[in-house]
Amino acid sequence: MWLKLAMCCYIAQIIPAKELIRSPNSYTSIFREEQVIFSSEFNITSILVPADNTKYVPADVADIPSIFFTISNPKLEGGSCIYVLEGLAAYEVLEGGRDTTADYSSDKLVYFGARDGLYIYDGNTLSARKYGPFNDDITQLQKANNTDAIFILNSERKIYKIEKNGTVKTMIQSILCALEFVLDTSNNIYYIACDDRMPHIARYDGTYINYVTTVSENFKEIKLLRPAFIMDKCVPFFADGGLYILYANGTSEKKDFYIRERPTAYSIDATLYLVAALNGKIYEFNVMEVLLKSMFGVVSHWPSDVTKIIMSIVETAKDNVYKDWSVER
Repeated sequence: MWLKLAMCCYIAQIIPAKELIRSPNSYTSIFREEQVIFSSEFNITSILVPADNTKYVPADVADIPSIFFTISNPKLEGGSCIYVLEGLAAYEVLEGGRDTTADYSSDKLVYFGARDGLYIYDGNTLSARKYGPFNDDITQLQKANNTDAIFILNSERKIYKIEKNGTVKTMIQSILCALEFVLDTSNNIYYIACDDRMPHIARYDGTYINYVTTVSENFKEIKLLRPAFIMDKCVPFFADGGLYILYANGTSEKKDFYIRERPTAYSIDATLYLVAALNGKIYEFNVMEVLLKSMFGVVSHWPSDVTKIIMSIVETAKDNVYKDWSVER
């Protein structure tokens, strides 16, 4: 807890406050060509940079972490394929793969959801092998934190919990139909319901919590994001380009952040290394690199919008740590 608080305070101090000021009528895209680390002619539908909550700084900050992403290609069997980006080289891992997940621990296990079930990643051979006996047509999956459970969303819009090394499958009865979902770091389930297309919340055991009455605007588009590992009992989401934080108690908070573009995939899991996909390109935002340059007096042009999303993550995490500390006392 104290490491989280110290890191949050440090990041808040090192990012220049003046960068948070922006003319309301101006808009500068955060997606710049110099930040592109991969490009494809096909759409990228899923992306993940696995987080490791035992450390905030990679062993070598010059290294690009492993980035798993899914490309949609109608010519492929199953219409998609999962790749891993190692350095600046992309390797095919699983044809027919749709989504990638990992928890926030240091065990380095990565799982895939595909048209014919679950798979687990083999980093030695850059390949995947079948995980468990089930053959669900999986469109999305999320690994639960500090447990072996994996939640899947299938093509029938049902959410199941897979446990005991992939051998036990239980339907989440309280979720009748979901368009998408994410887990927070406490394993609460946040999902977009098929009927009203609004966020709802269920507990890890499937118990329905409540309808999110504070999200009452008539949004045309909502995209849930898997939270950064320093965030607790909340998830971020984009609604018509605006950034919000949705809490496990059903309340929500609008942040001072707007993005005109509509990325097809995001990963903010690692906090200090963010990636997003737009028009078949993967863009990186290396927060740690900027922080280190600031420490040594190297001027870095830091987009104000990136600062805002980082500060939204940091301030939310810091508030949660303070709350936990008050409870412990």
